[in-house]
Amino acid sequence: MNELKDKVLEILNTRYISHKGLSKLADIVAKMLRVSTNDVFVCLNDLIKSGDVFEFAKNKFAGCKLLGLVKGKFVNSTSHFGFVLNEAGDIYISKKNIHGAFDGDVVLAKITGQAYKEKKREGKILKILSRDNDRLVGTFREIKGYGYVSLDRKNIEVRVEKKDSLNAKDEDKVVIDITGYKSGNPVGRVVEVIGNLKDKGNDIKWLLRQYKVRDVFPQEVLLEAKKVPQVIDKDRYKSRRDLTDEMLFTIDGADAKDLDDAVSLTKNNDGTYLLGVHIADVGEYVRLDSIIDKEAFTRGTSIYFLDQVIPMLPKELSNGICSLNPNVERLALSVEMKIDKNGEVLDSKIFESIIKSKHRLNYDEVLKLIEGDKETRKRLSDITQTLLDMYELSQILDNRRQKYGALNFELPEGEIVLDSNNHAIDVVKRVATKSTKIIETFMVVANETIAKTFDNLKIPFVYRVHEKPDSEKIATFFNFIDTLGLKIPQGARKEIEPKDLQGILVQVENQSIESVVNMVMLRSLKKAKYMDKCLGHFGMALNYYCHFTSPIRRYPDLTIHRIIKEYLHGNNSFIKSNVMSEFVVKSSEKSSEQERLAEDVERAITDYKKCEYMAKFIGKTFEGIISSVTQRGFYVELDNTCEGLVGISTLKDDFYDFDEERMCLVSKNNIYRIGEKVEVKVIDTNPQERKINFELVRKIR
Repeated sequence: MNELKDKVLEILNTRYISHKGLSKLADIVAKMLRVSTNDVFVCLNDLIKSGDVFEFAKNKFAGCKLLGLVKGKFVNSTSHFGFVLNEAGDIYISKKNIHGAFDGDVVLAKITGQAYKEKKREGKILKILSRDNDRLVGTFREIKGYGYVSLDRKNIEVRVEKKDSLNAKDEDKVVIDITGYKSGNPVGRVVEVIGNLKDKGNDIKWLLRQYKVRDVFPQEVLLEAKKVPQVIDKDRYKSRRDLTDEMLFTIDGADAKDLDDAVSLTKNNDGTYLLGVHIADVGEYVRLDSIIDKEAFTRGTSIYFLDQVIPMLPKELSNGICSLNPNVERLALSVEMKIDKNGEVLDSKIFESIIKSKHRLNYDEVLKLIEGDKETRKRLSDITQTLLDMYELSQILDNRRQKYGALNFELPEGEIVLDSNNHAIDVVKRVATKSTKIIETFMVVANETIAKTFDNLKIPFVYRVHEKPDSEKIATFFNFIDTLGLKIPQGARKEIEPKDLQGILVQVENQSIESVVNMVMLRSLKKAKYMDKCLGHFGMALNYYCHFTSPIRRYPDLTIHRIIKEYLHGNNSFIKSNVMSEFVVKSSEKSSEQERLAEDVERAITDYKKCEYMAKFIGKTFEGIISSVTQRGFYVELDNTCEGLVGISTLKDDFYDFDEERMCLVSKNNIYRIGEKVEVKVIDTNPQERKINFELVRKIR
């Protein structure tokens, strides 16, 4: 069918065809590919529905590529305009050109020119390909016996019959399905009443519903999970390497329950290290195309927020038999690496194993041990030297990465502190420590080693790819750097390398503008993603990289584990089959998509809670740094990582213009740049829109 689709598109993207000409096209393609003419017409109809072919005039058809039409998701952030999101760049759609599209609809648009104010391509919507009708969220209110739901972030109101309201009350957040349209206006029914956002837990539930997160496992998945044995039968795994007597252990956050990596280390007499990274063998329990696997594929990743987690796998697996809990036998996939004093991997072995973690350590106690706490060292006397050797090796591995140009972004995260009612009572900075660095560097070298091994084997694989940044974005970043008086490495404007950007990060280290420069640089880079091609990781300055170390919480890691296990068992014909190749592509695309969703959800919840926290300080003043500048004004980040907008309309001392090239606001007598210190007053907060508004008090010279 793919061959038929490709052939029809190839023809229609090179010529315009009338309705009569379609019959001739069907005959030609049918004979060429030995299919029926009916198959060709079915394919053509599918291409029209999907937006790849368009009827541009009565009974005249052509491929959308030939017509210059763009397919994408419509985002309607206000009632006056919206955007069609597309990989080649977003398209601005004015109110008169929306033509009935709603936020979230997949549409076909035509580019008509350049939007002057938005400095983007402008267009008009020609066709709505599919409606975003499924499980929408909004606020319910009743007027004269009818229910109305104002959809969140869509500027649309849906009418609901009383019998379809599930007894929702005014101001309740509800989930609805669109059931039809009357006179162009949507009609729907309530399928879930979330309740008032003031009630405990409803805010989080509401946000999860907004992003359509699957937070409950289907019953059949839970029943299947209960069948999974919670104890290892060693007699079944006699071919595995038995490491149960080896000194290995886990190091995680104090609250972590899904422990998917354990480590071991021996320092050899010749100065080399034998590092073992032992990863939970999830693939042994979650078989391809099983009920649990299909659910895991759909979820793609676990989602972590506040003190909660929405797991990719049911707890019987994520917290049970797959979690490397202390003093119990577990199945693992192990990689042992012989590493020299320069951090280079001299040799490596990958094998299936049985392990028994001897300690369940957390980052805080490991940090105390490294920094010399006597009580901790006494309590962990059996592994004190091993942990000190691990810290030594982590520094060596980190220095190796720095030598190659790895970018270490120093962007502290805001950790939300909650009270018993789940309300935010504080926001504190969370920074990386020596103990977190140990695990980070060990996982990186394991992932690099696995990726290099399987790229050399030339078999289908899922790689973690971070491509070089676009030249335009880097040029904009360099313009910003110029305004700060920072040096741009020689030759970087022509061909950017990680080492060039690393040099800029070194220049701002421990300065007040460090976090801002880190942030702007990060925004200038492409997003990392999963691919079936090994294209390297620009940010880490690595030629080979993958995600192998977290199969409990990431689907690409689970895909990789399956490939490794098939290879170890000699099933090369299956590994190199079209089935595996196609699955690797599907897994990469779906995992990248779900990763972006998880990031959006985690950010939305964090921003909501930050707004909730800052509502207590309306009228209070804070010092902060200008973190970004837009046409709307400039954003200020406070020391606690909360960020708010100083609107351009609130700057009463002068008339300001936005200088996009220099990323600043300029007037005749003043200028506001990224990185400048300012004092601001909190004016208001809107948790539902995740917005904090500031008023400028003064610029701090």
